[in-house]
Amino acid sequence: MNKSDRKWIVLIIGGASGTGKSTIAYELANYYGVNVLEVDDIGQALKASTTKEYLPMTHYWSNGINWKDIGVEGNLNWLKNMSIEIIPALKAVIERHIEDKLPIIIEGDFVHPELMLSFTDSGILSLFITESDKNQIIQNYLAREGGDLQNYRAEISCAYNECVPPTLNLPEKV
Repeated sequence: MNKSDRKWIVLIIGGASGTGKSTIAYELANYYGVNVLEVDDIGQALKASTTKEYLPMTHYWSNGINWKDIGVEGNLNWLKNMSIEIIPALKAVIERHIEDKLPIIIEGDFVHPELMLSFTDSGILSLFITESDKNQIIQNYLAREGGDLQNYRAEISCAYNECVPPTLNLPEKV
């Protein structure tokens, strides 16, 4: 890989929690000398500046709901709906970076495949990172966060991975 071979202005990296998105994003950012925008930060900014009436998924956990009580399917539905709800904000950021030709890597759980497929600009490259091995996701959580083994979170991540269209996979060259 040669730094001058970078063909993208915006690199979007999506995928479930614990699959290695952040690791890949920061390694590529370091290599190419560009910034990383974590989609979680966009979510926090939207939460701070909106109401639950306007963006209900962004404020979902503010209602006292416990993620451990809603099951894998409930968490999966929230992830998918949150990913859809945040699309307009991400599109605005991506369009600005394309217009200004300002390279950036955007990574996070809330990158919906619909967002990735909505752009035809050759300056945008989208990757969806998957990991089907629950034990590997558990080990990734343990290495990143320490503490107890997180079987339930890994189950949610594996379920989220199964929702990904098979056409969105890591290319040979970034």
